[in-house]
Amino acid sequence: MSTVNTPNEEPRERDEDATTAAGAEADPAIDNGPAATRDSPARDVNVPLRLAFTSVPALLTSLVLSAVLFIAVLYGWYAIGPDIRSQVSVSQTITLLVVALGMVAIMMSVGYSRLYADERGVIIRNGPVRRRFTIEQVAGLRLRDGDPWAYLLVKDGEGGVRRRAVLAIQQLEGVRGKRKVSQVRRWLKANGATSHGITLTQD
Repeated sequence: MSTVNTPNEEPRERDEDATTAAGAEADPAIDNGPAATRDSPARDVNVPLRLAFTSVPALLTSLVLSAVLFIAVLYGWYAIGPDIRSQVSVSQTITLLVVALGMVAIMMSVGYSRLYADERGVIIRNGPVRRRFTIEQVAGLRLRDGDPWAYLLVKDGEGGVRRRAVLAIQQLEGVRGKRKVSQVRRWLKANGATSHGITLTQD
């Protein structure tokens, strides 16, 4: 009776952070082999062609803060009394309104922060700031315990990554936020994003 000896394989350490690359798990098609493309058979047909996410907690927070600011301005205006109000010029009143409306606009723009992904790349809008990245620039998406929101991992061209905040995916969303992260990772993998050759740090 013959036996077959199999060579001993050294255990491979699995870096948990590596699971935050383009796929939801450490997948050779992402880290060690050719990535899928939109036209290749390897692309998951169940992955949508486009993604668009906003955060309900962020939107509700911005609405509440805007309402509080508006009420505070009205209360302050009437609290100063008619004598002082009569001394306020029209230009000063307009300046006050512009400042208050500007603050409301900024808070609402943060509330409507958005992540959008299509064949042209990934767009992140955090408040009034908007950034676009090609799929080739993206190494993955990360949302770890303790992070207030997700981070898009963007290749820096030197074998590392830069983190870009994604306010459209909040830790406060719980299971819904985790589901968003999984969907984005699957989309990135299906569209050719890869972390091959990229060093993912703990930072």
